Amino acid sequence: MTTSILFHNVLNENIFNKIGFSSQPFYASYLNEEFEEVQMTVELIEGQENTYEIVDPKVHWDPEKHDLNLHQDIEIQNPSFLFEEDGIVETDAKLGVAFRWFSKDSAQRRVTPIGVITYDKYSHLELEINVNIPKGIFRGRVTFEVIFYLLEAGEYSHVVPGTVLGTLESTQLLFDGESSLFPIVEVKDPSKPLWWVTCDFDDPLYDQFSEENVSIVLNTGHKLSRNLKIEKGISSSPLLVEIIASGLQIIIDKVKGMGEWEQLLNGESEQGSIGEAIFYFVNTFGWDTTSPEKLAKSIREDFDKRLK
Repeated sequence: MTTSILFHNVLNENIFNKIGFSSQPFYASYLNEEFEEVQMTVELIEGQENTYEIVDPKVHWDPEKHDLNLHQDIEIQNPSFLFEEDGIVETDAKLGVAFRWFSKDSAQRRVTPIGVITYDKYSHLELEINVNIPKGIFRGRVTFEVIFYLLEAGEYSHVVPGTVLGTLESTQLLFDGESSLFPIVEVKDPSKPLWWVTCDFDDPLYDQFSEENVSIVLNTGHKLSRNLKIEKGISSSPLLVEIIASGLQIIIDKVKGMGEWEQLLNGESEQGSIGEAIFYFVNTFGWDTTSPEKLAKSIREDFDKRLK
């Protein structure tokens, strides 16, 4: 075991309570293939403390294909308590506020400065976090933190500028949750049905879970397509929910009949493959694949619970 001895002050619970830090929920968005901004929600995952998933109402967002824009407002009511002997720096120092994100799954780490704090006995600080996360750099569980660091040392300080002096908030987001795994394609053809499923793959353990190999196709040219309410998102369209549930059931049943089901359930699929996606669904959401009727029921029970 290693013990660290610090020779400078850092943010502790007492100081944190004094400064009056608060934050608003994240707002997330991306640009689709038509360069339209699509707003998403960041929702707490039931049963996982401080862990969230990004939910796209149009179920098109894919972290491998789309940049992610994150916005958050934060507030510090009494930043003056960060200074002087009972704070973390001297009154002639400058504190930086930064937004830091990292992922062990992706071996990536990024830091974005978002503000500067100087000593002012009567100050009240409001800051906006606006970051763009490029496509393809993160997967799995990503940690986002709001941190203090020493920007400029005071005259008598021995602390090196750049030293992290405390974490205000830490949040985890899943970058490969449900909203990034639905392969949905839109077509416009009045001569074809409202929806169908394509399964153009040979080996689910290796072939990628992407629209080139497997997809749920929605036909916006069908006379009943207005009932899909695609523009309002999945949670506002019982018909769209049912189509996605049925489509996923078809895909899973097809994979079950291809002879590699045991390997799939043992987690032997390649990263990003159809098998890995199904393994994620079955294990994360508790879908019962022991029979077609149990699978159909468990998918819909899961959707009803998570799309209330």
